[in-house]
Amino acid sequence: MDYVRLPLEGTQNTRDLGGYPTKDNKVTRFHVFVRSDSLKNITDRDNDFLKDYGITEIIDFRGKTDIQSIFVSDDNIDKNYFNFHYIPLSNIGMEKYANDEQDKEDFNYGIGYTYLLDNKIKIKEVFEILADSKGGVLFHCSAGKDRTGVISALVMGLCNIDIKDIIANYQVTDTYLADSDVIKTYSDRVQKSSPEYIKKFVENLLNKYGSFENYLLSCNISMDRLEKIKEKFTMEIGE
Repeated sequence: MDYVRLPLEGTQNTRDLGGYPTKDNKVTRFHVFVRSDSLKNITDRDNDFLKDYGITEIIDFRGKTDIQSIFVSDDNIDKNYFNFHYIPLSNIGMEKYANDEQDKEDFNYGIGYTYLLDNKIKIKEVFEILADSKGGVLFHCSAGKDRTGVISALVMGLCNIDIKDIIANYQVTDTYLADSDVIKTYSDRVQKSSPEYIKKFVENLLNKYGSFENYLLSCNISMDRLEKIKEKFTMEIGE
C-alpha cells in the first residue's frame, strides 16, 4: 500500500514525497523518497514497516546541538539493516534569526532557510545518496520541518513540481507536529511551517540561480546524477 503520511508509532511527521504531479505531465513515485521528523522513538514495528516499505538508506541532518539535546538519544534505527548516513546541515543562520527579535521579519520570509544553501558540500553528499541508492531513502532532522523541508523543496523543484505543491508539502508539518515535544520547545514563530517561509526561500533560490537544477549543479553534483534522481522519482502518469 502507498501512503502519504506513514503510519509509524514513533514519529508524527513521516511522509512519502510520492503522488505529486509534475509540470511535464509526470507524477512522483511512492517508496522512493520519504521525509521525517526524528526517529528517536521508532519501535520495532516501525523498523519492520520501513523495511517492508522499501527503505534502505537513512540520512540524518541533525547537528551536534540536536544530538546532545534531551530529545535525542541514539535513535532506535536498525543499523544492522539500514545504511545510515550522518550529514549534519548547519543552521547557524537560521538560529540567528530564530533568536533575534530584531530580525524576526527576515526569518519569517525565509532568509534563514536561504543560509542552508551555503552547505554545498553537504548538499552534494545528500544528493549523491539520493541518486545512487538502490532502495528508498528516508531523510530527517529533529522536527522534519526546516532542514528536511529545504531538502524536500530541492528534490521536488528539481523534478519540476509546481511551487504551490512544494509550499503545500512544507506547511503540512504545522498540523502534524502541533503536539510534538520538539516543537513545543521553540517559540510560536519558529514552530510554525508558514507557507511564506518556504515561498520566500524558493524565490531567493530562483532569483540567485535561475532554477533548482542550476543551484544543484553549482554544488558540483553531476548532471548524470540529477537525471538519475528524476528518472527514479518520476514516471509517466498511468505507468
